[in-house]
Amino acid sequence: MALFAYTALTSSGSELTGKQQADNISVAAQDLRDRGLRVLEIKPSKSSAGFLGQENFADWLASQRSASPAALVFFFRQMAFMLRAGLPILQALELAKTQMSSARLRLTIKLILKDIESGSALSLAMKKHQDVFSNMAVNLIVAGENTGNLDEIMERLAIHLEKKAALRSHMINAMIYPSIVFLVAVGVGAFMSLKIIPKFADFLLAQGRVLPASTQSLIDFSAYIQTNGLYIIGAFIAFIIALLLIYQTKRGRYMIDSITLRIPIFGDMITKGSMAQMTWGFSTLLRSGVTVFDALKITAELINNRVFSDQLIAGSGQVLNGKDMATSLQHPQMPVLVLQMITVGEKTGSLDRILQELGSYYEQLLDTAIKRLSAMIEPAMILLIGGMVGFVYYAFFQALFSLVG
Repeated sequence: MALFAYTALTSSGSELTGKQQADNISVAAQDLRDRGLRVLEIKPSKSSAGFLGQENFADWLASQRSASPAALVFFFRQMAFMLRAGLPILQALELAKTQMSSARLRLTIKLILKDIESGSALSLAMKKHQDVFSNMAVNLIVAGENTGNLDEIMERLAIHLEKKAALRSHMINAMIYPSIVFLVAVGVGAFMSLKIIPKFADFLLAQGRVLPASTQSLIDFSAYIQTNGLYIIGAFIAFIIALLLIYQTKRGRYMIDSITLRIPIFGDMITKGSMAQMTWGFSTLLRSGVTVFDALKITAELINNRVFSDQLIAGSGQVLNGKDMATSLQHPQMPVLVLQMITVGEKTGSLDRILQELGSYYEQLLDTAIKRLSAMIEPAMILLIGGMVGFVYYAFFQALFSLVG
């Protein structure tokens, strides 16, 4: 028999907590109701688990890991195939568990199976594992249970996760190259300032001659870096830490996200990525039968930029009050094209299809922008590093010509 922890209300209305032994969670709940208690919450007691809330050490170790997007895509696609073939949900989950390479996902499926066998719905069982299944996934499963097309919902979830992973990969790739260029430029500048220029300066200053302005400025810059280098690094680290702390606050994150949208090139790329994610996710939810109000709130959780996320949440409230969606989402940073197409979709009744096409359009725009940025970065890197080295050579030869003269 297992041990279950419960919270219940007595006939007098007072709250009661305790533990109940039973064969499964359904029997435990029924025993409590037979005692005249109204069950508010009941779950397996951690004290009955073998290791830190899990049955054994292997399960606890699996619970500390995360499920990768690729593993989730494989799970949803496999479930869609098996449900389409006519397998019952329990049998499909049992088969899926044996095929999972992710230990975390295997453990999660095992726990979901236990909940379903105890009488819980699939969506409620998945909702207990929000660190694995997003709010969007749970809501889509609810819609699938209500409409009876769980196989289609599973397929849409797999496609959505693939799109999300692809967009994330595009955005990361767009940021990696400029970051490497910046680090290389800083490294070259530091090496020249700390190793090359000081030796160059010792040689020239030993001649006792007045140096050209370019050479003197180079030597002065190197001396400043050597004297204040640690302070500069400390100030930079303090700035980054302060930025991260500010970003943890709601107002600070909104302010920083708003600033990033105004950065040339990068701000435009972030907007395109956010719009692709927003329109594709929103389309998936609407096609699955989720209401506009709920779809706006769920889609807000998918977008990392708080400017767009907050506007979607605010827009959901306005939609609930009777305003049209396009008007509710108006914001200086929201692309006019998106608002216009939403207006067309609302008037024609094809909002889900138009949003899906918009998602593909912005995905293509983002891909083009990343390729264009990569093509621009390479010559920019050559010019930057070449310019730094070239200026050192120029200052050096100017000094030599001055000495010869």
